[in-house]
Amino acid sequence: MECKMTKPIDIRASMCDHNGFLSAPAVFALFMDLASEHGSAIRLGMRDLSAKGLFWLTVKTRIRFHRMPAMLETVTADTWPEKPGRIRCNRYYVLRDGDEVLAEGKTEWAIIEMASGKLQKLSEVYPGDLNHLPDVVCAGAYARIPEDFTGCPEIGTYTIRSTDIDVGQHMNNSAYVRVMFGAFTCAQTDGMHLQEAEVSFRSPCFEGDTLSIRTRPTENGLDVGMVRADGTTAIAARLTFGNA
Repeated sequence: MECKMTKPIDIRASMCDHNGFLSAPAVFALFMDLASEHGSAIRLGMRDLSAKGLFWLTVKTRIRFHRMPAMLETVTADTWPEKPGRIRCNRYYVLRDGDEVLAEGKTEWAIIEMASGKLQKLSEVYPGDLNHLPDVVCAGAYARIPEDFTGCPEIGTYTIRSTDIDVGQHMNNSAYVRVMFGAFTCAQTDGMHLQEAEVSFRSPCFEGDTLSIRTRPTENGLDVGMVRADGTTAIAARLTFGNA
């Protein structure tokens, strides 16, 4: 079975930032949508898993940004999963204009049983006829982002709304990213010159939960934590900035 999906993507107005270019949160959402679509094509989609009482769980995501396409541009997206490990697997993504790579990313996934929350062995779920590719992007280990944001300055709070909830009945992964970037002003995001964003999803959040958004400076950017009222960290993110 073909293990790579390639398709054209139109950069629509709803995907763009205040400058008219594809936004960083929209890239996270786009990659999630690609994973969902291709997952269904290889019999690992939401309906395939839900029929077995299972659900995809995003563990970590890293995206590198090279050039953001402008509104109404048409670009090409590629996605493919690596050969799965015992309980986790990376999926890779490339957004390109011809041979020029615009953004690239990888996501670490797992599969859980909805009723018990237990992780499933991927060998028991993955189709055996997938032809896995050796290609890798964003090579290297994911960052170890400290999840303790005690004493770090708060830049905002956010109460989770019904529109943030996904079919798993918790806050959608892309919603965290949208809220995180929304805590910064337009001027602040312009000044970041974002090169890379990595997000580690630590604990689920639900409608009505309130998150405290906190930051901690790093050598090349910021760590961002979204902390629940009980002190647990929902996500820990690392933003890496470049020069203008």
